[in-house]
Amino acid sequence: MKKLILFTLVSIIFLGCEKKSNWNQYLGPNRNAISEETGIIRNWNEQEPEKLWEIKLGPGYGGASVFGDEVFVLDRVEEKWDILRCIDINTGEEKWNYQYDAEGEIPFPGSRIVPYVDKDFVWMVGPHGDFYCISKKTRDKVWYHNLKEEFGAPMPNWGFSQSPVIHNDLVVVAPQGKKAGVATFNKFTGELVWKSRPLTGMSFHASPTPANFGGVDQVIMISPYNRRDSTQIHEVVSFDINSGEELWKYDGLNSFATITPATVIDDKHLVFTDCSNNGNYNPVTILVEILKEEDGFKVNEIFRTEEAGCKMHPPIYYENHLYLNNNGRPNEMTCLTMEGEVVWEKKTAQNFEMGGMIMMDGLIINQNGKNGDIHLVEPSAEGYKELGKASYFNSEKSQAWTPLAFAQGKLFVRDMEKLVCVNLMP
Repeated sequence: MKKLILFTLVSIIFLGCEKKSNWNQYLGPNRNAISEETGIIRNWNEQEPEKLWEIKLGPGYGGASVFGDEVFVLDRVEEKWDILRCIDINTGEEKWNYQYDAEGEIPFPGSRIVPYVDKDFVWMVGPHGDFYCISKKTRDKVWYHNLKEEFGAPMPNWGFSQSPVIHNDLVVVAPQGKKAGVATFNKFTGELVWKSRPLTGMSFHASPTPANFGGVDQVIMISPYNRRDSTQIHEVVSFDINSGEELWKYDGLNSFATITPATVIDDKHLVFTDCSNNGNYNPVTILVEILKEEDGFKVNEIFRTEEAGCKMHPPIYYENHLYLNNNGRPNEMTCLTMEGEVVWEKKTAQNFEMGGMIMMDGLIINQNGKNGDIHLVEPSAEGYKELGKASYFNSEKSQAWTPLAFAQGKLFVRDMEKLVCVNLMP
């Protein structure tokens, strides 16, 4: 009897301590658009995923973050306010929000970023450069900076699109201003820890990428050149994330409208992909090797292909292949080898446009950026293998360019009018 009671108590404690999976930042826990969850529905033709709830949002492209039982998304009321919304993951009801004034509007209006969320705080950057830390307990501001005003940052074409990076006690953003290209703050106090030199290119829309090469934690930023100003020159640059020391540069991307962040493959390799290469809207995808040597870091270009490139979302890396929506080849889903060769391309009836991709349980979900449909795809070098399609949007405004999120068996997808939660578990 004592053993049974002890077993029961241990079981209760274990269940009480069991952690729920989170998708608490841009591109997920490892910032690569891949979830480690398993057990999802694997054939949507036999069982279509159920919509659990939807919540109305204003126009925008800001994706969801999930922590525990709460979903966070930065919404916007045009020309007036930005609004951080906290939504119950089970019911879709708004639990609370934090609203601040953000007057004026930009082309393609709406929010742009994915908040970073932990058990206590939310960090986010609004389209006008408003950089906030919000307490989940008090539901109020902890600290605030404005990237535009404090760092002399010009307004990017379509507003600030910085999804913050958190590293230990640091939070990293890229103002891309005259006073600093990258800036790092104490995540609790908002105190500036270090700032980099100004970047050589123009202020644009890629978020910084955290990485570790040669045992050194670093943050990588892409700075595109300006076709209207020859003094603004392209560069990719990496800084030591703890000290701000400049580690290496790469000048081979040569793009003028970079939105897609760099993609870390492993502790030596990095992928760049874009659709603004060499003076026109041409696709390009590049694999580089980052090596630490006695006198510093060396960057070697492994392959470059101008047959494929994604304008907005990073590729998915799986079993030595890259999968991406090739916006340079009328929006076809494309599979590349790690030598840069196109294995196959697939255009659906309505194409994938600039929809996002996400991966879990060895399967890819690819969203049609034009109508919001989501497609379940089995990644394979043998060809495009679709396992089903589901539709949750029917508006003429279903422009769906938002990064997807997945946590606790639930997929979160957005168009220009609403956020939808879909159950992917049997």
